[in-house]
Amino acid sequence: MPYTTHALKQAIENGIPEAVAYVEDTKGTGDHFNAVVIAAAFEGKSKVDQHRIVHRALKEIIEGDLHALHLQTLTPAAAEKAGYTVA
Repeated sequence: MPYTTHALKQAIENGIPEAVAYVEDTKGTGDHFNAVVIAAAFEGKSKVDQHRIVHRALKEIIEGDLHALHLQTLTPAAAEKAGYTVA
């Protein structure tokens, strides 16, 4: 079953308190995505642990028909330095 950018964004933001997610369907097929996730929950955590947090939020989707997810995780401070708007 193909997914929408909205479904991935919602799953991430619902699964990680105060997270902001930017999600792009890279092929338009609903199974290849890029996601940038910004969350204070990543503070002090390794990239591996940050990605685990996102994967837990997307557990059902990852176990489904999601073929590829390019993931970038950022703390709010790192996101500001990278030029993302952090509310």
